[in-house]
Amino acid sequence: MNEKALNDLEIACALEEIFGLPDDPDVSDDNLESDEEDVQYSTVKLQRILESLDDPHDGILAPTPDPPDSLISNISNASVENQPSPSPQPTNSDRLRRARIIQNAPSTSGTQQTLRRQPQSPVANTNSDSETDDSDGEEETWKKTMWTTDRPSPSVYDEIPMEPAIMFSSRTRPVTVFEKFFTDEVYDLIIYQTNLYAEQRKDEGWTQLDKKELKAFVGIFIIMGYNILPSIDLYWSSDPGFRVDEIAETMTVKRFKKILRNLHVNDNTQIPDKTSENYDKLYKIRPLLDLITQACQKNAKDSSSQSIDESMILFKGRSSMKQYMPLKPIKRGYKVWCRCDSKTGYLYEFYIYTGKSKTGTEEGLGSKVVKMLTEKLINKALEEYHIIITFDNFFCDYTLMQYLYENGIYATGTVRRHRKHLPVLVKTNQKLAKGQYKWRVKGNVSFLVWQDTKEVLLLSNAFHPKIGKTTVLRTQKDGTKQEINCPLAIKEYTKRMGGVDHFDQIKSTYSVGRRSRRWWVRIFFFLLDTSITNAYLLYCQNKNATKLSNLEFRVSVARGLISGFSSRKRRSGSLVNYICRKKIASENRQKAVHVVAEEVRFTNVGDHMPVESPSYKRCRMCSTKEKDKRSKVICEKCKVPLCITPCFTAFHRKG
Repeated sequence: MNEKALNDLEIACALEEIFGLPDDPDVSDDNLESDEEDVQYSTVKLQRILESLDDPHDGILAPTPDPPDSLISNISNASVENQPSPSPQPTNSDRLRRARIIQNAPSTSGTQQTLRRQPQSPVANTNSDSETDDSDGEEETWKKTMWTTDRPSPSVYDEIPMEPAIMFSSRTRPVTVFEKFFTDEVYDLIIYQTNLYAEQRKDEGWTQLDKKELKAFVGIFIIMGYNILPSIDLYWSSDPGFRVDEIAETMTVKRFKKILRNLHVNDNTQIPDKTSENYDKLYKIRPLLDLITQACQKNAKDSSSQSIDESMILFKGRSSMKQYMPLKPIKRGYKVWCRCDSKTGYLYEFYIYTGKSKTGTEEGLGSKVVKMLTEKLINKALEEYHIIITFDNFFCDYTLMQYLYENGIYATGTVRRHRKHLPVLVKTNQKLAKGQYKWRVKGNVSFLVWQDTKEVLLLSNAFHPKIGKTTVLRTQKDGTKQEINCPLAIKEYTKRMGGVDHFDQIKSTYSVGRRSRRWWVRIFFFLLDTSITNAYLLYCQNKNATKLSNLEFRVSVARGLISGFSSRKRRSGSLVNYICRKKIASENRQKAVHVVAEEVRFTNVGDHMPVESPSYKRCRMCSTKEKDKRSKVICEKCKVPLCITPCFTAFHRKG
């Protein structure tokens, strides 16, 4: 008989599978599965293993007690020709993973994932002719075992953050970042199609729309987003309680409504017939949709941790694409599949769901969405760096996890109990104690069920259930906090899942969306909001730029778009100065200083006239604590005191 040493991992795997050792040493979770037949069969398997390993160095093992006669008869009838099944051959993606992990990944020792490839346990490969025919096939493939290939430690997935494709200077204005998404190509498209539609409908009194006027039109919509009134007409009201001068003195209400009525982004005369193969439900918005999608992917580098989820565009009118989502804050509207950065919420890619396909089947819809949204990540995941994607139970199943792993993408997601190819333990109705968990592994995918307030089922090809434990705080009925045990894989999933929700939160705070009977106009507002939100997230990555809140950023973008245009003469001083926060240079400086917005300071400089002030005030340009300089001259538009020479000219000159 060949001599062979039984290593520690094989002993651990064998004993854990045979005797049902708990996943958590403090609790017992396998008592829900144990029965006498399993114990009897496991005893036979253990005896056969020990007899086949004649190791002279292993003197500490006690002799195996003689089994009952019934078991000996089963052993004598068993086939001795069964051989362990060969290990699966590694795929190209497996080889690339191992090469990158060896070169780049940190050590996985200690509390990290010690998931080196090991010889398969003899217990896992030993079969017997005495097995019953009614054993569940799925349970035979789901085992308590380690990975067949290495995995990076959880910290590796945080190494590549979201960052702009091209870094901006510290003096970059918010409107400049916004126009990385609303580019000249976008403006030209809207101008051409809007003028074309006005000509097609023979709109009397229509004057051609140009770029400056369109920018002012977009800027007005942004102002309406953070200055909400019940109707559009109130922004031009003579009642000072409603009137917004910054809007009313930029464009007349009549012109604003005329542009809105003729607003278009595609030619209505070229719409394909509904019976045509080229028919597109999103035809009216498709050109703008494609341009914004391309800009989102172009302007930021992919991070190593992303999430996929659904968002909603509010619409209550009639449309075949409208969906009802009772658990969402927006219950009726258009469903948008989104892929976002897990940390910042930056939207990389999105698709608007147009309803069921012509074939009438939606089987595997969630899986198809994930494959579609991750298609552009496959090459990066295989060749450049590790990428992890998280998603919820609408998308997740075993075959999807296996597909993503084979294409170099790590993934984790909650899963529904009725999905195919899950282990038998999900079929039990017995409830675990709070904090308990059970797990299994099948090939490159792990399954985990953890009892929180409700049961949580998780599939992952990135995190092994045994990589570590942590605790989470839960509020009790009496208001006290209690710590309960939680697998680290659950906490890693929770940490990375909120990207789309974070994007929705920022986008909806000062949304530009307004009611409209035209279904595609709602999508137009969504694309405008997406451009502003993504631009803000990119601007925030510039550590040297002035820190702005979401509101401050939108105000600056709106004024940057409106500046330089007015269809009517503004009254002096109608454009209110804006307060920006600057970094504190020293303890002697003020925490906040009032500065003039660039949109006011450098716009129409010829209209900035010096006027006399009733009293002397400190010059904004040259006065310091050591040398106090005062002047009776102030700028009529900027409302700041300045020396008539040379400060007045220098203050209004860029650079």
